[in-house]
Order: sequence, then C-alpha cells, then structure tokens
Amino acid sequence: MMSRTMAEAQLPHRVDGPKLVENNQQFSAQIDSSVLSRLNDAVDRCLAPVSCVLSFDRDEERHRVLKGSCSTRVSMVCQRCLEPVEVRVESQFSLGLVFNDEQAKQLPRRLEPVEVDENGILDLWSVIEDEVLLALPMFPTHEASECQMRQPEPENKPGNEKRPNPFDVLAQLKQK
Repeated sequence: MMSRTMAEAQLPHRVDGPKLVENNQQFSAQIDSSVLSRLNDAVDRCLAPVSCVLSFDRDEERHRVLKGSCSTRVSMVCQRCLEPVEVRVESQFSLGLVFNDEQAKQLPRRLEPVEVDENGILDLWSVIEDEVLLALPMFPTHEASECQMRQPEPENKPGNEKRPNPFDVLAQLKQK
C-alpha cells in the first residue's frame, strides 16, 4: 500500500495508522490548503499547499509513532500596521498513535497522543491541520525594517507645554 514516495501527490485523507506503522511507511506529499477549513478561518489567505514529510514507525519502547514535518505559507494581518504579512509556517512533530485515553496516559512526554478510531483509521489531514494551526504565530508582524507602522506624530497643542511639577515645592522644603 502506498510504498512509493509521493512528492507530487496529494496526501491521503484517512489512513490505517497501525498498518502504516507495521510497514514503516513514509510519505512526502501535499494537502491542498483550500480544503483545510479551520486553517482558512484562522488566516487571511492560504498561499501554498501544506507540504508534509511523514514517517510511521515504532520507537525504541515499541510505541506506534508518527513523526514528521509540515510547512506552508499564509497571509495574516500584521499586528503592528494591520497590513497583510506573508508568514512561513513550519512544524516538526512526534505523535504517538493510540486507541484510547488509557494508552495515551502510557505515552512518554516526548510523544503527543493522537487517537485512531476502533478500526485504526487516522484522519491524517486533521492531524496535519492541527500541527499547522499550532505553529501559527500569535502576533504576526512584518520584520521591523519592512513594517509600515505609522507612529502618531506628537502634536503641539496649547496644553502640551511643560507644567510645573507639584512636588517641586517639597523638594525645595527638603533642601532648607
């Protein structure tokens, strides 16, 4: 099943996780970012497909593991100038495939649990979308040299002249 490298292919939506682990399956593929509704809701626009490199395997403790990386480009609103900013989003992850909460509790801390259904089916697109969403910056901004942030210019209003400090009187009394 799917033994070829799929650099040009679309990543399968749902897969048999335990079977892929037993076959030490690897993928290099893409997901059309326009079908990832939660990602589209979180950004202004998706600018590129989500590229993934995935490996299903067992670790040294015999846990079923999905290791991988994903990347894409999105447009978000710069939080300084409120103009669009292109953001490169990258994530690397190690996930432990589990069937239930009890198995999830048995995983070492280095593995984040991902639950497969009772038949071992994993919604791969959802997992990748989660990883991309977690990698989005909380406050996207342009580089400081590129940002068009407009600083308000100080206004010379009649009330802006220097006012006397009310504590100057106390400072004078202290000096006496």
